[in-house]
Amino acid sequence: MDQSPHRPEVRTDWLAGPVADLDFVASRDRWGLALMAVGWVHLAVFLVCHLLHVSGDRHEIHYVLAWGLELFGVILVLRVIAGRGWYRSTPLAGLIARVWITFLILSFNLASLNNLTGMDQLWFKPPLSTLSSFGFMTMAYLLGWRYFIPAVQMYFTGLLMALNPDHCYLIYALSWWVALQAIGLILERRRQRRRLAASDAVDLLGSNRTVKEPKPGLDAHADGIPRCDACDVNQMPHTANLRQTTY
Repeated sequence: MDQSPHRPEVRTDWLAGPVADLDFVASRDRWGLALMAVGWVHLAVFLVCHLLHVSGDRHEIHYVLAWGLELFGVILVLRVIAGRGWYRSTPLAGLIARVWITFLILSFNLASLNNLTGMDQLWFKPPLSTLSSFGFMTMAYLLGWRYFIPAVQMYFTGLLMALNPDHCYLIYALSWWVALQAIGLILERRRQRRRLAASDAVDLLGSNRTVKEPKPGLDAHADGIPRCDACDVNQMPHTANLRQTTY
């Protein structure tokens, strides 16, 4: 007799519920606005890095301080706009946060490797787009095919950075800005549509519960059914005679 354990049933739509919950929470908690604000923070900091590079500043501490300032700004923006504990608001939020935290760690590792090799050329910048592309592809596998669009965008961003090494910071900043503004705008429009639909539903429910005022000349019984005093059968002679002849 076969004593092998029974294999549990595998559901192919196991992500449908978590993705739907993530979509609801993102619309409710203004994640779209938060992502758009993060895009502006990233653009501002990397514009500073671009100006430092163009001016000939090669002191690593200045760039490390700028990146640290950006990390603090991103955390502050997410906390203020998306809310405290946003990464615990839904199961997939924690997973997404870990993916991009890993991205930040690997990005810092690339910059550190570039510095430790002693090379004058800053080769680590184009690979940052490769890591970004990988991050967005992970989002596509988890959330939907639309995230392949910014993944492909980051792929070509890396190629453009390799061709224009003096403008890597600027190219990278603008590419991330475009991606975050597009994603944030989509989420924000979805939130506005849901708010409008919820408002219409509340108005419709309120109108259905409104008690209509009786028209002039009409009264209402205790059960709410209108009654016309002028049409009272007791006051109509033909109905009185008809009532006398009935059995």
